[in-house]
Amino acid sequence: MLSLYFKLIGARIRAQMQYKVSFWMELVGFGLVTALEFAIIAILYARFRSIGGWNIAEVALLYGLTATSFGLAEMVSRGFDSPFERMMQQGTFDLILTRPLGSFFGVLVSEFQLMRLGRIFQGLLVLAYALARLPVAWTPARLLVLLLAILAGAAVYSGLVVIGATICFWTIRTPEVINVFTVGGEEASSYPLSIYNGWVRGVFLFVIPIGFANYPAALYVLGRGDPLGLPGWSAWLAPLVAGLFCAAALAFWRVGVSKYQSAGS
Repeated sequence: MLSLYFKLIGARIRAQMQYKVSFWMELVGFGLVTALEFAIIAILYARFRSIGGWNIAEVALLYGLTATSFGLAEMVSRGFDSPFERMMQQGTFDLILTRPLGSFFGVLVSEFQLMRLGRIFQGLLVLAYALARLPVAWTPARLLVLLLAILAGAAVYSGLVVIGATICFWTIRTPEVINVFTVGGEEASSYPLSIYNGWVRGVFLFVIPIGFANYPAALYVLGRGDPLGLPGWSAWLAPLVAGLFCAAALAFWRVGVSKYQSAGS
């Protein structure tokens, strides 16, 4: 199935590259637009110098990790966003159900937006800036924690998109509240979770675990403690938390598919 996935995604990429000027304009556009997010953070820090005891380089680490994760999720799981909403409205999801590899796989490979590399590159540039500015003694463990945090964050954001798509089985449209946890969560997690009150931290760590995309990993890399008691070893839990969240999202998807009423019924 993995080889088939890459073949189908390769076809999507070749189709997008047919219009090279448009592709590069969109890629650069995504990078420039998302760069404004960090520009706002930099302007804020030019005024206040630190927030919650975190300086601009430390917050750049948080932002770079979560922006890269979010960009990966947008690129890979885009089929569950607007394209799936159109399937539900136009009744074309029935075609997906006739294919032998399952509805989840069919929707997953229905869209792959390579232009989202603009956001990923922008996030990696900010991350490189942070790593260059921070006085960190690098070890294989610290590098591995960063990689795991990025992948776990991408999985969590993808799981959120799948949950939003599943709700379409009942509402036909993806509810705007999902954007609160995807786009809004990406912005909120660009700052240290220690500045938020207890219930917000709890939601972002244990309910919608966006916080595991960057915060525990940043604490581990920086060698600093969480003022509210999050243990340093929690950075290693990111893959487990992301896996459990994705499993829950997939189970919810299966429930949604079981409740689907065909456009021809």
